[in-house]
Amino acid sequence: MTTVLRLLTAYSALRDIGLGRADAFLLALRGVVPIAGGADSEWTTGSPEAVKRWSRQAWVELPKLIYWNKFMGMGLNNVIQVKTELEAEAGDKITFSFIRKLQGAGVTGDGDLENQEEAIASYSDAVTIDQKRNAIRLKGRMSERRTAYNQRVIAKELLTTWMAETIDADIFAAVDTSPSTVVFGGAATSTATIAVGDYFTTALITKCKTKAKKAVPKLWPIKIGNKEYYVMIIHPDQESDLKTFDAAWIQAQREANVRGDENPLFEGAVGIWDGVIVHVHEDIAISTTWGSSALLTGASAMFLARQAGAFAWGERPRWVEKEFDFGNKVGFAIGAIYGVKKAVFNAVDHASMSVRTYRTNN
Repeated sequence: MTTVLRLLTAYSALRDIGLGRADAFLLALRGVVPIAGGADSEWTTGSPEAVKRWSRQAWVELPKLIYWNKFMGMGLNNVIQVKTELEAEAGDKITFSFIRKLQGAGVTGDGDLENQEEAIASYSDAVTIDQKRNAIRLKGRMSERRTAYNQRVIAKELLTTWMAETIDADIFAAVDTSPSTVVFGGAATSTATIAVGDYFTTALITKCKTKAKKAVPKLWPIKIGNKEYYVMIIHPDQESDLKTFDAAWIQAQREANVRGDENPLFEGAVGIWDGVIVHVHEDIAISTTWGSSALLTGASAMFLARQAGAFAWGERPRWVEKEFDFGNKVGFAIGAIYGVKKAVFNAVDHASMSVRTYRTNN
């Protein structure tokens, strides 16, 4: 009983310095070692846990921001085929091959097949990867206090957006580079002969599809369920002309649009015409020097089929945080190692065409 009274008296005396320390004292008397210090756990800006968290978040957000993501995938049935071999292997280049269908008639009846074998026709192309990085360094803690927004969060969001837009721009540039097949609006046969009124039309979409099916080698469509589709990406000015001057397009979209289809290929599409899914993006190449006067405005839309290009990852987007000036300043960096290439076999674009038309400069 005396021991209990002594402990209660000691506990009462320790209340003045805080219950936490009183509890620690009682635990010590009972032979239990308390957790020393009682300090809060904290993950600072540069801690590995914080960096990993932001790296994961950046990678989760990036695919949502990359416009081309809906057209990309590992398999053959994609507009842009993704290659990942270089993530696990050393090197800066990956070669991919295209195997042509057999063209021979074969042998009938009892004809001798020996020495009549058909050779496999194949072509190859390669994607070279390189590193792309960008960074932001904040001025310091005092500067951060002067803004109503969180500079660190904004820096990370800006860099994530930059990475996505850089990947998009690289894909657009690769697919648009030196097209081997060009289809022109109206009666034009070159950019120099494009005239006012040679708009992007539904008739031009059908012309492209017909050309794709008759091409040698054929431009293979993407299969979705039991249907086949091609993809076309046009400039916003071409979309405006299509909606303004082509009544057939307006009527077709009223009657049967892309509502309800959950395949990513339809995400963001403005409509479908003759089995061609039409998308719109402002990064489509434009010109102000077409026509005989070299003063007309135009745009180069993209008609795309299966395996129009290849995208290779060397290293997925990586997030780095670093402190400077004894912790007063902090910097954020994002980077990735990748490469993209339009598929070109035997000097011919494998699955893409450029579609050049006059555009109303809205």
